[in-house]
Amino acid sequence: MAYRYVMIDLKLQVPVTEEVEVDAETLAAIDRGLKAVKEGRVVSSDEARQRIQKWLTKSSTPKTR
Repeated sequence: MAYRYVMIDLKLQVPVTEEVEVDAETLAAIDRGLKAVKEGRVVSSDEARQRIQKWLTKSSTPKTR
């Protein structure tokens, strides 16, 4: 199964298309991601970094008894 995407050359504003082979599992993950975006279930990259940093800090803190 092929998945087509479009890249735009920022200097010339000319669309460039290239076919890439994608397996069914990857295509399903892409579809789930696009659905999440349409439903508004996303966060900015900055928010994602903050959440990951918070999670890493919390999980690396030694637990006391």
